[in-house]
Amino acid sequence: MNASMPMKSRLTILTSLPLLGLLLASCQTTGLQDSDTFIFIDRSETLFVQFRHSVSPEYQLNYPDIADSMERLRRRDFEVVMEELLQVAQLPAAVRILKRNEEPGDGPLFEIFAMRFEQEKSGHIVATLQAKLSKYGELNTLGTYHERQIPPPMISRDQIDRAFREVLREPLRNAVNELSAHFETPEEREMVDAPLQGLDGN
Repeated sequence: MNASMPMKSRLTILTSLPLLGLLLASCQTTGLQDSDTFIFIDRSETLFVQFRHSVSPEYQLNYPDIADSMERLRRRDFEVVMEELLQVAQLPAAVRILKRNEEPGDGPLFEIFAMRFEQEKSGHIVATLQAKLSKYGELNTLGTYHERQIPPPMISRDQIDRAFREVLREPLRNAVNELSAHFETPEEREMVDAPLQGLDGN
């Protein structure tokens, strides 16, 4: 970064980088525009779940080891909360939560972009998530979800992790609720299968 650049401009760039990076990641991952087609997930398919989160560039540039540790901790928070919510939701399909550098397989992809997931200088912990569902060239943006809480006094590592997970829980619950609407109900599946069964009878 140019040393002659005014401090205010440099701070603005640093502040904007996480959001810009996640927006670019979103475009690069899907390469798609929102489709008018409502995506239905077949119960025989495996649903892949991918989490994308970027630590503040200030830490990435000046404290890379701390940034890597923060990234791993926040990813672990996501995995713990998502596994709990999936167990409650009982989605009618196999679900696989992808690891950090793991690529999704052939099937529907449920992506969570953590536009913000951090503790502010005020002490509040904030989570802003965007959820997308893609399948075979189609894309549905499910929504953007936000939560901001002031945590209780935190002393131990476990208390800090619990505070981050509590803030993450409600946005993720809303995203999973939206996702569940993309599975066909028995009635919808019967309507789709009925014409096919009629053809089989001819």
